[in-house]
Amino acid sequence: MSVSVNGQYRPIPDRQQAPRLALLGLALLLPGLALAVVIAATGTWMNDRDLGVNTWFRNVGESSEVLNQIATWLSWIGAGERTLQVVIVVAALLVMVRRWQWAVFLVVSSQTGALVSTAIKHTVGRDRPQWGDFDASQLTSSFPSGHTFAGITAWVAMGIIALYVFPRRWSTVVAAIPIAIGIANGPSRLILARHWVTDVLGAWLLASGWLLIVWAAFLWFLAPRIKQLVDDPVTQ
Repeated sequence: MSVSVNGQYRPIPDRQQAPRLALLGLALLLPGLALAVVIAATGTWMNDRDLGVNTWFRNVGESSEVLNQIATWLSWIGAGERTLQVVIVVAALLVMVRRWQWAVFLVVSSQTGALVSTAIKHTVGRDRPQWGDFDASQLTSSFPSGHTFAGITAWVAMGIIALYVFPRRWSTVVAAIPIAIGIANGPSRLILARHWVTDVLGAWLLASGWLLIVWAAFLWFLAPRIKQLVDDPVTQ
């Protein structure tokens, strides 16, 4: 597929930006891991610290039916199985239009991110908030929030892709939709009282760090192949 050279599309960041992005990703990842260690080591101590903020979010959700419905929808669309379905469809479309590099970026970010999130969940083994009914597999899998993690590594990743594969004049609007869904998944889990506030904070730190590291790897290894098409447009 040919790539426009007339400024119609947003330019991909230079390869030289990759090390800086990787360092920024590491700077976010390390505090997230440190928070995981603190929560795992202190038992319910962090739960007591979170309780006041969690109670406020829960009360907000209970006092507003509209917010509760929005949070419920966000949690539905952001659930692991539906996020995976969306990722598969988007990746397949990218391959069909011969933007396979972006499909690789999305799949690596979302699926390795899911593995990282799951591994940390089982390692930390944090109890869920006292509100709500959870099945046995969910009771000790609170940190980090999986919805929040996937919101960054899958939905925000799709927003990044939209910025560059859609024409510049409306790419921002298209990108804003998955980015908004991805970021809003965190507060939705607090409104529905499914996670502690530090579950969401930790997921934001860990997932943002992971996304930046994958983005840096993409710019270093795969983006030059896309840019070559800009310099010498061909049909792949």
